[in-house]
Amino acid sequence: MGDSGRLGHVMRMFHGVCRLRDLLQRGVSEREVRAAVVRGELVRVRKGLYALPDADRAFVAARRTRSLLTCASAASFYGLWTLPPPGQRPNQFHLLRQTGADAPNAIIHRDSWVPPDEHAPVAGLADVVLHALRCLPELEALLVAESAMHRGLSLDFLRERLPGNRNAPARAVLDLVDTGAESPIETLARTHLRRAGFHVEAQVEIDGVGWVDQLVEGWLILELDGKSHEERGQRDKDRRRDRAAQLRGHPVFRYGYAEVVHRPEAFVAEVARMLRFPTGIDS
Repeated sequence: MGDSGRLGHVMRMFHGVCRLRDLLQRGVSEREVRAAVVRGELVRVRKGLYALPDADRAFVAARRTRSLLTCASAASFYGLWTLPPPGQRPNQFHLLRQTGADAPNAIIHRDSWVPPDEHAPVAGLADVVLHALRCLPELEALLVAESAMHRGLSLDFLRERLPGNRNAPARAVLDLVDTGAESPIETLARTHLRRAGFHVEAQVEIDGVGWVDQLVEGWLILELDGKSHEERGQRDKDRRRDRAAQLRGHPVFRYGYAEVVHRPEAFVAEVARMLRFPTGIDS
């Protein structure tokens, strides 16, 4: 592999932003680095740090400040659930810095329990989740924690690192974590309904219908629809399933992301009304 090919390979290995020493250790010469800057193929971020022109600005910001992305700023790296729509980043980064002054326009986290990612300027998965539990609003922290469970992170591991009264709110979020949800909207719907006093089961198999997202009070089926349900083939399948459920005495309510995330009170009220008046007619 030539110098130019090796340079591109190493830069991609480090997610588009790399220290000069890491380049040199992997056989890239300073001459090739300087030539790449002249050609516009690399950007000199600061002394000893280079980035590809299209590098993720969050990764560049972390490397520039000798920090690691964590909490909400690192959730997408690990495929964790968050409330903002995909691709929408907050202007303020969450950074892990164990020493040094606070970076401007950043929320700084100081504690660390596990090693960071080997190549990206990102804190380890457990650190990201623990920071989220101690920092984010309750429901946002719940989404991060619950999706981390799908990646094999242990609730016991997290609880052991959240002792004392100071961490009581974070432990309370862990009490809300449950299995079965396959998307953020399912987690939020379950949480809102359980808090309203309803019995909610996730991912229930019903004879003649198949698996449903949630079953409320053993009767009402909730289907929480993502973008895939907007496709015609999926819509036709959903309608057939809905008819099969209704023929077996199970009414079906379908809700989208905005209805559960942005109008939770109306969502819960509508479910409550159906459970109180099975015929749909007020008496």
